[in-house]
Amino acid sequence: MFRGIDDVDWASMGHAYTRSATDVPELLWGLASDDPERREIALDGMYGAVHHQGDVYDSTVACVPFLFELIAHRSVGDRGAVIGLLCSIAHASEEDEGPEEDGGYTDEDEYAGEFAGERHEEWLRHFFVARDMVRERAGTFLGLLGDPDPGVRAAVPGALARLHPDPALVFGVLCDRVPVETDPGAARALARALGTLALRHPAGLGAEAARVLRELVSGTPDPQLRMTALARLARCAPGELPPDTAGVALDVMRLARETDGLGPPPAGPERPRTDTLISHVRELEEEHRRSLGLDDTSELLDELHTALGDRVDMRFPLLVGQLGSPSLRQRRQAVGVAGRLLTGWRAPDDEPLLALARLLADDDLRLQKEVLSELRYLAPAAHRVSEAVAAYLESWDSRPLETGTPFRELAVGMAFEVLALQGDDRIVPALTHILEVVEIPERLSRWIEALGPEAAAPLVPVLHGRLAALDPRAPGADLDHLVRALAALGHEESVPLLLGVLGDAEHVRTTEEVLLALSRYGSRAAEATPLVRRLWRDGALADRHRIHVAEALWSLTGDAEAVLPVVDDALSAPTWWQWSAAIRLTGALGPAGAPLAPRLRGLIAADHSPARSAVALWRITEDPEDVLPVLLDQWPATPTERPTMAACLTAMGPAAAAALPLIRTELASPRRHNNNGSRGNMRYDVAADVALLADCRRIVAGAGR
Repeated sequence: MFRGIDDVDWASMGHAYTRSATDVPELLWGLASDDPERREIALDGMYGAVHHQGDVYDSTVACVPFLFELIAHRSVGDRGAVIGLLCSIAHASEEDEGPEEDGGYTDEDEYAGEFAGERHEEWLRHFFVARDMVRERAGTFLGLLGDPDPGVRAAVPGALARLHPDPALVFGVLCDRVPVETDPGAARALARALGTLALRHPAGLGAEAARVLRELVSGTPDPQLRMTALARLARCAPGELPPDTAGVALDVMRLARETDGLGPPPAGPERPRTDTLISHVRELEEEHRRSLGLDDTSELLDELHTALGDRVDMRFPLLVGQLGSPSLRQRRQAVGVAGRLLTGWRAPDDEPLLALARLLADDDLRLQKEVLSELRYLAPAAHRVSEAVAAYLESWDSRPLETGTPFRELAVGMAFEVLALQGDDRIVPALTHILEVVEIPERLSRWIEALGPEAAAPLVPVLHGRLAALDPRAPGADLDHLVRALAALGHEESVPLLLGVLGDAEHVRTTEEVLLALSRYGSRAAEATPLVRRLWRDGALADRHRIHVAEALWSLTGDAEAVLPVVDDALSAPTWWQWSAAIRLTGALGPAGAPLAPRLRGLIAADHSPARSAVALWRITEDPEDVLPVLLDQWPATPTERPTMAACLTAMGPAAAAALPLIRTELASPRRHNNNGSRGNMRYDVAADVALLADCRRIVAGAGR
């Protein structure tokens, strides 16, 4: 083995940590060792230095032939891991799957253009040489489909699907292998590889791959293989999914309950514990799985949900079934799925939310807190669950608050937040007493806005008293949260307290909070005018506060002439927060801000946040001919700004008729507006989406069509 390895001039090569790669032969021999611990250390070294963070060096290129030698020797252990290393060197990742003509980089000029100024020409040359070397040798993988090592058989299908130059040939041999494969992990790898081929070559192989995957869904006795095939079918041919997709998945869940997780995981080599990053990451992953009670079935369900995407007709029935599982472990796993799905997609009815809220009746405190945590995100869309949450709170009446745990992390604190964000004023009496002793919730001002200042009025004395007791010169979150909360309540008797805080505050954030609070009070805080005028006149505050002083001055006095120059300057500010404050004040000025119209048109022409600039322009000109074309252009381009644009279109009334096709498309979309398809444990702004949908309905009604 490794004939010629000593003839390679390793000293002239380098990797991530040295310009002399003389240590690389030892790593290669380590991969060939009979000692599992030495193999583990060698693999860690390959990823840590020779292929550091996906980079490719001349020493990486030199390793490729020797890595292929390794996988050809059946006596070598962990060859599946070496195949994975070769795929990584060739940048053939499962994360980047799509039509071959649309995915990856086909030549050096394209890749260099993408990373201009960041990658050196020599690095690019190594990258493409290594990739081509692996692809040229990809035929080697064909002979490993029947290898005795199930780890090899599990690694080979994906390598063939992503690297072999003849996809039709690969498709045929994979299909031939499916009925004879006995290892569960390798069988699932075959199904995934068939889906990969369908995604990369939809015109040539898509229909046939869909047929094979459908047969696996309906015909295999292995429930995990059925789920894998179902998820791959959802990705490559969603139109071919069986009508009972949710039922198939729920049946797999039932089998998992009856067979304790569908049996042991697929066979794999025993991994040693070594002082390496690979070993450490593996242990962290295993601990994470244990802490969440994850098994292969739950991960396959997550994969299926991801693959189904916008097929909410299947996803929500599946979710309701998951939430109603007799298994506590499966119910707990379903809560996170519910949070991701309900915050990212619009449910067709209330049943998924009600199914989630029903879990509050469970005796498991951890489950209860996980449910409440998700309901905090969902509160604006979950009003029908308030009775379940209120009943849960009543059950806590006789229980003392835990000590040493922040209020918002207590189950009772979470329940209060859910009901407050739903505007349920039944909590106000109890909340009045609780706020005397707990830390001030960060989002208390949002609670008050949802409840309304009249319903929340009983909170005034306790909040006023707590602000009076604080030292405005001392930093602390409670001070800022109280300032915002009292501003939301509009309590005029608290204005002197706010002025005292403004006069003594030594922290930038607190100063900004008080100025913003005074802006909300407006003329009701007239006694603040002399102090704000003095701040405005003598420049006692730093320049960064200038726009906030302008906001307060305008709100208190209506003196547009004084603040216009500052707003004009801030609209050109390099910092986003200054520009954002300026655009907010521009809209508040209304017609008095007309002199700023040329500046806003310039921002739009320069493509500087055109959606928000156009909305501000509307508020000062009310000219739909000036604004509507910009909003129509920006609606598909900037989804995150749609709530702001929709509010503007609502104000236009019948003049917004040209936007109706976009509005109707939005109303029909299963996705929430800011769901950009990001992977991971994402949560989106449900409140903004609920407001957007309400405005879209008003636009349709106001346009008279």
